[in-house]
Amino acid sequence: MRRHLTGLDHCTVLVPDLPAASATFTRLGFTVSPLGRHSPDMGTANHAVTLTGNYFELLGVLTETEFNKEIRDALSMRQGVAGVALRADDTAAAVAELRAAGLAATDPHAVRRNVGLPSGAHVEAEFTIAFFPEIGPPYLQLFCSQALTPQYVWIPELMEHPNTAHRIEWLGVVAGGQDLGINTAFGDVSVVELALGEYVEADRLGSTVLSLSVGDLSAAEKCLREGGVPYRSLQDGLVVPAQYACGVVLEMREGEGR
Repeated sequence: MRRHLTGLDHCTVLVPDLPAASATFTRLGFTVSPLGRHSPDMGTANHAVTLTGNYFELLGVLTETEFNKEIRDALSMRQGVAGVALRADDTAAAVAELRAAGLAATDPHAVRRNVGLPSGAHVEAEFTIAFFPEIGPPYLQLFCSQALTPQYVWIPELMEHPNTAHRIEWLGVVAGGQDLGINTAFGDVSVVELALGEYVEADRLGSTVLSLSVGDLSAAEKCLREGGVPYRSLQDGLVVPAQYACGVVLEMREGEGR
């Protein structure tokens, strides 16, 4: 891992319908944050599913802008995991370190989004991000993110989930033997290259598997049953097909995962 990149921060799941996506992940047993709107120039909004140490966000477009054209283009072809953010302790320093190593990185960019707190109050979360345009496949955008207001990201009430999920252990990508270049550039960032057919649910190139650890597998299974969500049992876990999780194959294992 590079000095100023400290691990997996979050994954971005593109969705065409934010209210529907929120309802889907609620049925899966997650506590989903209220809608958070990004700045007007971005024209996007998200619902966050915050875990211990990392999270994933359901990202959609509210208003068409120049900034979100690539997001709209991507959504016209598929929904699902489209971005992986590494955590930066200092975005500018991370960019300088990568450029010194001969890797391309964009200049840091400020991002703000409105956050609805469980109390009903609204605050503004602030981040700086930078993109790595030459690393990873075209369907998986790599970037880094530094939370300037972490107290508005890691909200205790939003980190308690009925399915007892507590961490993203790894993100798997069906790469078809292609070297994604991610681990070569950054070291171990918990991005795993999967073979086609390794998961029956991940049946095409670009399919993604999000593997989460849960505290109580029986509680996770109960949430799926009560939500009417089809799933497949593993020896020590559960798998939800992508069509029931907004384009993401969702794996839940008790404990630490792989």
